[in-house]
Amino acid sequence: MAQADTGHLGALLVRAGDALTMSQGGLATLLGVSRRTISRWTSGGGVLGPHHGEALARALYPVDRELARQAAARGGHTVESLGLVASAPSPRVAQIVLCAAAEAMDASPRAVRPALLAAFRAAREEGFTLEAVERSLEAMSPSPHEAAARAK
Repeated sequence: MAQADTGHLGALLVRAGDALTMSQGGLATLLGVSRRTISRWTSGGGVLGPHHGEALARALYPVDRELARQAAARGGHTVESLGLVASAPSPRVAQIVLCAAAEAMDASPRAVRPALLAAFRAAREEGFTLEAVERSLEAMSPSPHEAAARAK
């Protein structure tokens, strides 16, 4: 992938150093180059290689996403190609889960959707994985509705 022109490399490095609260020496360590190389890049010489752009983008993403995008582009990447941004899930994923829940409840998907959304949101906000939620639900006693459904 060709390197995208995202403005002066020196300006990017200065802004990256500020965002990461790093000196030129810190940036050099982060990128695996000498301080002299950072100095040369900052004054307008050189090209940020793919692995340098990736390392800088990964470090920047938690603190400045736009700057991370620019660093990734400088290295010929995107934040998506580096796996820093998850691609949007297919609507089919939600439809499968929604229909499974609606079927289990003998209810319409439209009626079940708000409850599922609230449940998934609460689990995410608490940091639970899907596996942890599943194990926890399996360990609970079945509700009267579930017991009646199983008896059929």
